[in-house]
Amino acid sequence: MKHLLSTLIAIFILSTAIKAQQRLDPKLMSFVPSQKPNSIYYKDTLYKGSKEFQYLFYKTLDKDLIGLYKKHQSNKVWGNIFTTIGTLATTVGVIMATSNNNDKTVGWITAGGGLACTITGGYLILQGQINLIKAVNLFNYKYAKTQVGIGVGNKQAGLVVNF
Repeated sequence: MKHLLSTLIAIFILSTAIKAQQRLDPKLMSFVPSQKPNSIYYKDTLYKGSKEFQYLFYKTLDKDLIGLYKKHQSNKVWGNIFTTIGTLATTVGVIMATSNNNDKTVGWITAGGGLACTITGGYLILQGQINLIKAVNLFNYKYAKTQVGIGVGNKQAGLVVNF
């Protein structure tokens, strides 16, 4: 009974902290964070991956958006390289440090360097996502505004609202 009560309390606490849905405003571009690949939702279309992001940002011809996209790509690529090298170095270092070798110092130095490299890779990947979020926010600030115009025709005047 004691375990059941503690389990129910834990489930309740976790369920209140988890947000399963993200509101997607159809008028704005929305960044949808996920493990792989990141996604952008814009005008009823889900864009996934760098090719689709490239199309989305390059069609604006905005240097700031393109720069943030390029930073995102660069951080993502270097982050994956650092993470892969760091994981391999950590594995090799731990194997060297726990083997029957006399010189375990080199193994621990390699493992520590690999761990630092893995952490750096994770940081770069996170910075890539931050640059993508910045690009989405910049796009919304510059291009996703409601525009109102007044048109005058033959004996008529009209109001045009562009969302």
